[in-house]
Order: sequence, then C-alpha cells, then structure tokens
Amino acid sequence: MATTLPPLRKKPTEAEIDAVINKGGSATKKVDRSLEGDDTVKFFNLRLTSGVLNKIAGFREKRPRKLASPKLGISTHDWILEAIEEKMQREGRKYSKQ
Repeated sequence: MATTLPPLRKKPTEAEIDAVINKGGSATKKVDRSLEGDDTVKFFNLRLTSGVLNKIAGFREKRPRKLASPKLGISTHDWILEAIEEKMQREGRKYSKQ
C-alpha cells in the first residue's frame, strides 16, 4: 500500500485573516413567536436536591408495575409532569372562583 504525505498547507497572510474577520456576518433570523401553538415542546433544566429525588423515587415505587416487569410503574420524568398537571388544575380551580 502506497502512502503519501498530506498536502502542504498555505499559511494565510495577515491581510487574509483580517479580511475574514472584517467580513462580518448576517443577523440571525427572527422567529415569529405568535405562530407557535400551545403544543410546542420547550426544553429546560430542572435542578432538584437528592432528598426531593429520593421522595419522588419512594412515591414511584408505590405505583403498580406491569406484570412481570422489573421497571417501576412510572418514570421520574412522567411523575414530575403529572405533579405539574395536578398543580395547574388546583391553581386553575382556585383562581377561577375569584
């Protein structure tokens, strides 16, 4: 098998470097937020203490499992989503009476 050396790279001149730097760019495209529906998925980070996660794990362990399944009945993610939904329903009932 024949091998060859890689091609020699031409070192850019200061003028070429300045040309690239000064070329600039275009602004990012603006997104029209009014077109997004209520079902658009948004991502964010959630920081919980290990104590809170341990309590959640305890609640998850009490949920019924599928027959012959080693997995818990609900994921931590789904448990948190259920908790948020329940809270939103309670708040909706509480503030809709006023």
